[in-house]
Amino acid sequence: MRFFLHRFIVSIIFRGVVADAAFGQGQEADYLANFDAIEDATYALVKDPSSSEKLPSGLVPTCANRGLSSNSGAPREVTVSGGGTVTSSAVASQCGADSVCIIPMGTTFEVNASIDLGALVVRGNVEWTDSQLFSPDVYLCAGYVAIEGQGQWNMDVQDKNAAIYIKNNGYVHPDLRSRAFGSHAKTASDYPTIDIRGRELVRTWSLLSEPLNGGDSTMTLLHDANLMGWRVGDRVGISSDEPMASGEGEEFTILAISERGTVTLDRPAENDYDVAFVPPREGQTYPALMSPEVVNLSRNIVITGDDYEHIGCDPNLPEV
Repeated sequence: MRFFLHRFIVSIIFRGVVADAAFGQGQEADYLANFDAIEDATYALVKDPSSSEKLPSGLVPTCANRGLSSNSGAPREVTVSGGGTVTSSAVASQCGADSVCIIPMGTTFEVNASIDLGALVVRGNVEWTDSQLFSPDVYLCAGYVAIEGQGQWNMDVQDKNAAIYIKNNGYVHPDLRSRAFGSHAKTASDYPTIDIRGRELVRTWSLLSEPLNGGDSTMTLLHDANLMGWRVGDRVGISSDEPMASGEGEEFTILAISERGTVTLDRPAENDYDVAFVPPREGQTYPALMSPEVVNLSRNIVITGDDYEHIGCDPNLPEV
């Protein structure tokens, strides 16, 4: 079976913009010369106002591209008090966009509304589930999120939408550094955990089972879109079927799904995508299906953030 996923990634994420994006160690000058072009060409939901998917209301004006915090060099640290379970409003009353907010051991932060923090350190627990949310769309913004010690990040959002937005605000974790979302064990006895569960997709991709020609707005897949868990409003991308990563992929939004799983698209296809069965070669048993991949690009939990910027190497940092 022949796949052309590489071209799909280039055409969907880079959307036809030409930018060199592979460099060796000796090509620093080329990398720097192409850095801005690569950033501009890279897909991010926050940069796509025309997308059928939307980030939670209020996230962009509150968090996106707000620049360095005025106290990023020496941020204040706030350990949340109260013990037991604290909600977003209780945390926001103690912490803010100008502080490193610490959830201590023995405290559970129940995320039930959107919140903007300078940074977040979790040594206790974070719980973020459908049943707790006041709104169908909730976000958490921070310069970094670090789960430490015995901290736990438990996130299970199936029916609503959630976003974790990592800001480029200048806040730096001593070990994970800037703009990080992750866990860090400082000692052998530490066991921080992150468990994120979003809307289940039985399959995230399939193949065309019938050709999709230019002008067609109905797509037939090898697998039933209903059984895969795909929904109206999902974004899907189709790869090129041209050899050697040539040709163009396209992106669509699902307008309807029939009982048989046929997908109606939001616009006609611009290119032709062929499907063919190739007879077995000598000594082989099975035929090969020559077909473009179709990938579901939608996720109800989005981890994103400000654009990256080039930061020169620091010889004082320890080797990893």
